[in-house]
Amino acid sequence: MIHKIRKPVVAGQFYTANPHKLKTEIDSYFNNVKLEKKYEEVFAIISPHAGYVFSGQTAAYGYKCLKGKHIDTVIVIAPSHNPIEFSVSVCDCDFYETPLGNIPVDKEIVEELLKNDVIGYSEMAHRSEHSLEVQLPFLQTVLVEFKLVPILIGYQSLKISENLTEILYQTFKGSNKKILFVISTDLSHYHDAETAKVLDDKVIDAVKKMDAGLLDKYIRSGKAEACGFGCVEAGILLAKKFGINNADILNYSHSGMIFGDYSQVVGYLSAIFY
Repeated sequence: MIHKIRKPVVAGQFYTANPHKLKTEIDSYFNNVKLEKKYEEVFAIISPHAGYVFSGQTAAYGYKCLKGKHIDTVIVIAPSHNPIEFSVSVCDCDFYETPLGNIPVDKEIVEELLKNDVIGYSEMAHRSEHSLEVQLPFLQTVLVEFKLVPILIGYQSLKISENLTEILYQTFKGSNKKILFVISTDLSHYHDAETAKVLDDKVIDAVKKMDAGLLDKYIRSGKAEACGFGCVEAGILLAKKFGINNADILNYSHSGMIFGDYSQVVGYLSAIFY
């Protein structure tokens, strides 16, 4: 039987392609994380998607909350950075490959999602997108065994997030599967650190309040920036739909903290819904 495998496209760029070094690097990030509380039931995390040297330490905060957890299916919702016009796309492959091995796609769920008009499949969108791929080695490090539902959002709007939320809710409500949502986004891009903090604090405010409409208002008015704002809106809406009412900010950083250049930075957020 020939399997369709989505090969890694940013291994060796956003993160090392050497399996041993990759595992060692991720473990080193975890060793630096001190969580203020223990999260027994995790519904979703928000995680950045830059190169690990920039955002890996911030990403480790959310993923450390998952250590020791049993998860059947992980739904990663990530923004597309490709100039391809689509609303929402799943990946129709059998496996996602990383240097740490192959992750099986939950084909049963993918096929169910494809029955909805809102969701399609754009092979071009998934072929070169990094925002979903960079989450996977972290997941492989903290979870023993899981299946993946890879979702990209192309055109982002509150309406599309609402539609996607309803579809995912109808798909998973009453399911015996233990599920986890991973929401992929970076925050503001290429402002000085002081300006970035003002913009990023608005995203953090909306996340803490679990208010998707407020986030959309901030984004549309230019008071906040996030390349995956529609993914975050979907994450908030999903949490509330499933009766999740708690959100914590785990870590915030920006690229200037790594190399000392505060003139043009990118913001990174790790948060949790539980």
